[in-house]
Amino acid sequence: MTIIDGYMFRRVAKPLLFVFVAFVGIFVLVDLFDHANKFIDNDVPVSIVIQYYLYYMPWIVVLTAPVAMLLATLLSVGKLSRQNEVMAMKGSGLSLYRILAPILALALLMSVAGLLVAEILLPPASRQRLEIKETHLRRSADQTIRTDVIYLRPDGTIFLARRFNVRKQTLEEITVEEFNDDSSPKMRIDATSGHWVGDHWVLQNGQVRNFTPDGERLENFELHDLAFAEPSPEDLRTRKLEPEELGYFDLRSYITKIRASGNDSTDLAVQLQLKLAFPFAILIMTLIGAPLAAGIRRSGFALAFTAALALSFVYFGLIQVGDVLGSQGILPPVLAAWMGNIVFGAIGVWLLARAPK
Repeated sequence: MTIIDGYMFRRVAKPLLFVFVAFVGIFVLVDLFDHANKFIDNDVPVSIVIQYYLYYMPWIVVLTAPVAMLLATLLSVGKLSRQNEVMAMKGSGLSLYRILAPILALALLMSVAGLLVAEILLPPASRQRLEIKETHLRRSADQTIRTDVIYLRPDGTIFLARRFNVRKQTLEEITVEEFNDDSSPKMRIDATSGHWVGDHWVLQNGQVRNFTPDGERLENFELHDLAFAEPSPEDLRTRKLEPEELGYFDLRSYITKIRASGNDSTDLAVQLQLKLAFPFAILIMTLIGAPLAAGIRRSGFALAFTAALALSFVYFGLIQVGDVLGSQGILPPVLAAWMGNIVFGAIGVWLLARAPK
């Protein structure tokens, strides 16, 4: 690392740490005020509230990192420009690309770190957080009828039902599918209805299909007892599996099984691509903010903060638009998820190319 690299890194690291802590604190406070009445009404212990926000932290970090890096870049590089340090560096023979290289390298490292956090820390933390939310904040929010129930068992078996009557503990249009290690179908059960008896499901009027290398074996039944107790009515009543509870590879495997069972997984395919695309928003935002900040002369924190908010709102809005278009099948999942990065990345490259060298 050269002297200029270390200097630029230190100049952006200080405001980045400050902005990160501020954003995380603001996020937690706003969410706490929003849920305070629910915590109080449900007599949630303080220890559970603390656990809830500790488990929330990986998601908050992933969500706020692009805005934090953008604002830190605007503040640090903008200050260097106002103090004519950028001009002095250029006068010594350094190009703007060389001056901004350490900041862009830091943004790339943060993007990779975001991928690791989203893959390793976020899924288990999200499961715990959503479990706390379901257990302590939604006690009175039971629905009598749930539709399109999907449950993934620990062994990889998928349990699907078109309708689930919570009070009667009955199911309609059920599919249970087991898979081999290569995600190929091993066994499939289809039934018109089912009901909970003691500790297991009893399915009615359906068929069992076993898939072997020699072919398919079909058996019809009027009544069929499932050999496992999970999912129970309580498991189906609580909530469906959220994409943030799975890492990239687990979600990809889950989508493969959903497709093999004949169900639509378009919305999940978009979420899968977003797991890759969103962390690189840190690099994209920095690519936009750095050349803009290098041209700042007399502006200060107010302009930097306003610019950061405006760019962030537009970017996140474009992400949401892509998510909706992808989920509706209007755009391919890859394009829908990466649309925001493609558009803003092109803008960033254009701004960098147009900036005085």
